[in-house]
Amino acid sequence: MRLRNQLLTLSLLTLLLPLSAWKLVQELENFLREAEENALLATAKTISQALPVEYLADLKLARGRILPLRQLAMEPIADGYITDWPETEQSLVFDSPTQALKLEVLAGRYGGHYYLALKVSDPDGLKATTFNTGTSDANRRAGVMLYLQSNRGQHSYMISTEAPGPLTINSLDGKGIRLSAAWMDDADGYKLELSLPTDVERISIGAVAPALIMPGESPERYAGTLNGRQQGEWLELVSRDDSAAAWLSNTVPGKSRAWLLQADAWVVADSGLLDASSNSELTWVQRMIYQGVADSRMLLRKPPPMWPVRIEATAIDIALKGGNGKLWNRDADSAAVYNLVAVPVFDDETRPPKVIGAVALETRSEGLLLMTNRALGRFSFVALLLVMVLATGLWLFASRLSRRVQKLSGAVSHAMDNTGQVPDLPLTGSGDELGELARNTEKLLRAVTEYTGYLQKLAGRLSHELRTPIAITRSSLENLASRDLDPIAQQYLDRAQEGLDRQAAIVRAMSEAQRLEGSVRTADWDTIDLAEMLGHSIEAYRSVNPSRTINLVLPSYVCELRCAPDLIAQALDKLVDNAISLTANDCEISISLRREDGQCLIDVANGGSRLPDVLHDQLFDSLVSLRENRGRGQHLGLGLHIVRLVAEAHGGRVSARNLPNDEGVEFTICLPVS
Repeated sequence: MRLRNQLLTLSLLTLLLPLSAWKLVQELENFLREAEENALLATAKTISQALPVEYLADLKLARGRILPLRQLAMEPIADGYITDWPETEQSLVFDSPTQALKLEVLAGRYGGHYYLALKVSDPDGLKATTFNTGTSDANRRAGVMLYLQSNRGQHSYMISTEAPGPLTINSLDGKGIRLSAAWMDDADGYKLELSLPTDVERISIGAVAPALIMPGESPERYAGTLNGRQQGEWLELVSRDDSAAAWLSNTVPGKSRAWLLQADAWVVADSGLLDASSNSELTWVQRMIYQGVADSRMLLRKPPPMWPVRIEATAIDIALKGGNGKLWNRDADSAAVYNLVAVPVFDDETRPPKVIGAVALETRSEGLLLMTNRALGRFSFVALLLVMVLATGLWLFASRLSRRVQKLSGAVSHAMDNTGQVPDLPLTGSGDELGELARNTEKLLRAVTEYTGYLQKLAGRLSHELRTPIAITRSSLENLASRDLDPIAQQYLDRAQEGLDRQAAIVRAMSEAQRLEGSVRTADWDTIDLAEMLGHSIEAYRSVNPSRTINLVLPSYVCELRCAPDLIAQALDKLVDNAISLTANDCEISISLRREDGQCLIDVANGGSRLPDVLHDQLFDSLVSLRENRGRGQHLGLGLHIVRLVAEAHGGRVSARNLPNDEGVEFTICLPVS
């Protein structure tokens, strides 16, 4: 990984700063929420303990089962449909003992009038209207039996019909007030809507559904508070206590709503709707931030009914069992959260105190979350800005550092191109570690250049210095050879002569390399066809080495090049001689010429040998030989050095590589076309 990427990755650790800020805001939010919850619980307990005596007496008074009267926003239309009734799911439900018949009862108040909405579900395939059509006995008809009690007395009604539609119902004794109703059949049974007298106090109601099992038998099924078709348990029609509601409205704090509940969670008093005028809609960005801060387990708030008749919530159930209930929920489209708490109301006159109701208090916590949301926004913006500035600074610093290192690396690579010149390295005037590295590298390169120059001149110096000792030794051996020597002395003389010849060959090779370096600068240049020159050279190689197979591959096009032909021929001689000396007689030698990217390439390949895996670049240095078996010849490593000198004199280069699958070695001379 590059240096700039490493520093950029390291800068990601700075993301811990906004993450810690996020966690801090969450903890702050939870702390403030807990504080508000405790304050709201304390307020609810204070309200429960400060309830006036008359309200406590209403809660303690056992008047039978409650049938709450919901406040209707408009007068219901008596048509048998109950879709215009609010909170239809909050109904009293009665089942027959066999659960084959079901009665649902809703009661409402509009102005000074009372209304009932009934739904009867009968899984029997015979509809009530169809049954009534075939029944002549009025006491056995299917329908709803209703008993009313008011200050004018008690009256009973049988609501049944043979066809859906509006009904006028008379009391069975003929003395009660006439009731208006509407009957509507549906797939499960039928629905009823009817109006009640304004002075009714309580009712006893039940659905009657005879079922024909076999001829002569008709067992009836009942669902409701009746005892058969006779009056049974009374249902008290209880409406909201307006005085208690006014007292709650004056007692609860702002942006809060309170309910006084009976022991079965029916609402006795309601302080009124919450003021939602300050509701603030969120953008999608703010919503994401808000949901990140808010508790993800917090329930989404369902739109509550305007005037609930019964509140079903876990917090309410806990309070009615004697505990303190708490519930948080939130709006999906705004920053508002709602906290609902409920505390029990005890009857202190009993031992132990008995729960007779509950006080529920709900408040809107919009301002709190908006405050923390703004704090989070400001803090997160500053933190992210710092992270971006820090990451950008680190990336720019890493880029500058990387460019300086690359510049120094390029200068060092250029200084190692074997030209013998040491350029001025960059960054040597810098005072940091890179400057110190550049200065030390420059010293090292100068020392290497001086040593390389010494090695390059070593062959010439040695050849000059060794000529005189070799001449003296040769003359001495010749004088000694003119004398009569015994066979043993003659053997030693021959070995000395052989060693002297080898030394002389070495000196001649070194002198040849020195002369070649000079001749490169004074060589005659001409434009020739390399293909034609290679053809003549290969014929000469084949004639000199008749036992070897030497292949030639030439292009179909003319490959002209301005060069020093003698030097090119000499370099080719060295490569072919090197290939022949390193391979057996059965190994082929292939020479090819091609032109690529404005360069003429001469390839000399041979099988049966392989270069070492390292030091390929040193093959062409002076006095360097990497042969594992040198044989009888003198191999000073000057041949390939001469090839490199010729290639560089033409502005080209020479390279060597091992062929795939150990098929041999290939040397390539690259000569640019001017």
